[in-house]
Parts: sequence; C-alpha cells; structure tokens
Amino acid sequence: MSNTIDKNLQEFVHSYVNSLVVWAVIVFYHQNPGVRDRCADLARHLGRREDDIEAAVGHLAGKGFLRKEGDGAEAIFIYEPDSGLRCKVNAFVDALETRDLRLWVLSEVLGK
Repeated sequence: MSNTIDKNLQEFVHSYVNSLVVWAVIVFYHQNPGVRDRCADLARHLGRREDDIEAAVGHLAGKGFLRKEGDGAEAIFIYEPDSGLRCKVNAFVDALETRDLRLWVLSEVLGK
C-alpha cells in the first residue's frame, strides 16, 4: 500500500509521527490552533501521562511544529509551524479521515 501513499504524507509521518502520543498532540494542536498549554495541561486534555507528553512536545518543538516559551514545568507550548509545515499537517489530519490511510499511519507508527 505504501506505493499508493502520497510521498509528502510518507515523509511527514516518517519525520514527525514517531509515537501515538505525538500523533495525538499533532491532531490536538491542529484542531485547537490557539491553545497555549503546559505539559500537565496537555496530559489532562489528552488523557496521557505527563512524561509521555513532555517527550512528544520536546520532539515536536525540535522539529518546528511547536514553539516553546519558558522552561521547566511552567513551559508553554504553542502551535506555530511555518506555512509549509502547516500544509503538511493539514494533509496528515485530512488523511486520517480515510480508514486505509489511518491504518497505514498506525502501522508505520507501531513499526517504529
């Protein structure tokens, strides 16, 4: 099936989506673009462990998906990707609406 998956989607998934927690954070910020949250708040919103969220937002901040303000437990994470990355995120979230693509993403993430 991977030969029918859009190359940009494949690259985005391989570069950004390294866990189910990262997947959840990406979708959350895409659906709530004005949110400015600490890791503890994100963990509560997503029903995830705070240390898993810390790893996920650290990964995404390092990739330019999130901007970090402050340090430690009080650090705030803000969704501010550049326009090119925003288009890739839009395509990723749109692809999740299709069962086959969602299953492909899941198999890629679980295979990491």
